[in-house]
Amino acid sequence: MSLEHEKLRMVDVKRGILRKFLLSLLLALLVGLMAGCGQAEVQPLRFNAAPWQSNETSLYELTDINGNYAGTARYDLTQLEGERWNLRREINAQGMQEIIVVDMGESGFRPLQSALFRMDGDGTEIVNTVYSGSEANLELTTKQKVMTVERISIPSDAREQSTLVMLLRALPLAANYAVRLNVFLPIVGTLDRVTASVVGEEQVTTSAGTFATWHVRMETADSETEAWVAQEAPYPVVKFIDSRNGGTFELSEFQAGE
Repeated sequence: MSLEHEKLRMVDVKRGILRKFLLSLLLALLVGLMAGCGQAEVQPLRFNAAPWQSNETSLYELTDINGNYAGTARYDLTQLEGERWNLRREINAQGMQEIIVVDMGESGFRPLQSALFRMDGDGTEIVNTVYSGSEANLELTTKQKVMTVERISIPSDAREQSTLVMLLRALPLAANYAVRLNVFLPIVGTLDRVTASVVGEEQVTTSAGTFATWHVRMETADSETEAWVAQEAPYPVVKFIDSRNGGTFELSEFQAGE
């Protein structure tokens, strides 16, 4: 083979290598673009006006992680004087009753104060919390009636954990929507950063009916809760799975407020 032919052959080899490299690069870009399609895009935190009316009630049937009946839950929302909402949640499950009452501001639904009562055969545990700017002032009473107080610094935009499921209804949920919230749990004094993402649309049927819903995933560093929120006003929460215990809450009755 002549030197000229060898040079031409090497040029063809280099062109082939370059062509393969460019094709691989283009394929990688296409895969990246396809992977990005459908991913939730984090939005600034913004709540719509409350979609619920005063004296609204949502009743749920609970099943445990194994699918066995575990109890009931009830959420009540009531409007108070002074541009406030009151959320009351009562859970009766497996020999334990828990009642949480939270007063929230009407704009942004930030907590103002809350009270938790957890009762079983051994007694009652109580946690009272008063929120003041970037502080949560806790008064804890044990089942042995020992009281302690604690002051915890929290972000001023933190919402109380027990209200989070209902607050999903006031977010502008849509395909590929996501938002991050600071969430405080008074009974253990912990703060979580929660990312709530719409991961799809689903038809969900419970004893309360069949609903077109947004499937929302709420993730922290070590937990994942899922909720299904109806797409039509007043956007009731049709179903959710509590990451703390694996329990499933399914809407059994919904009474709109007035």
